[in-house]
Amino acid sequence: MAKDAFDTIALQNGTLVAAHETDGAVGFAIFGQIGSFLHLNELSVAPEHGRRGLGGALLEAVIAESVSRELDGVSLSTFRVVPFNAPFYAHHGFVEQSLETAPEGLKERFFTEIPAGVAADDRLLMLRRNRDA
Repeated sequence: MAKDAFDTIALQNGTLVAAHETDGAVGFAIFGQIGSFLHLNELSVAPEHGRRGLGGALLEAVIAESVSRELDGVSLSTFRVVPFNAPFYAHHGFVEQSLETAPEGLKERFFTEIPAGVAADDRLLMLRRNRDA
């Protein structure tokens, strides 16, 4: 993500940053509220700092923020077939949400997040609820 695009998105949403004592910022999570959910817009960790729990810690901090706001949970969209995306989120309690039964705001966001040239079926909406529906 280009710095200007990051700055624009980060300033318009909630942003958490993981920092290394000598390397500076090495990961971030950007989220915004859609209805009764915090929606994870972006989660990224520098590859050289991967596999150390930073992505999970950032995700858990977003979940904690949704709990502190007394929201229903956290939502996100991701690629269905990338081997490390959906399983990572599932490990943190996320489950696939059918578009037919998804809240309207999340459904709309899902379709706006589909990259050009990518079929909707290649993506999935996932939710982690803070309590039973």
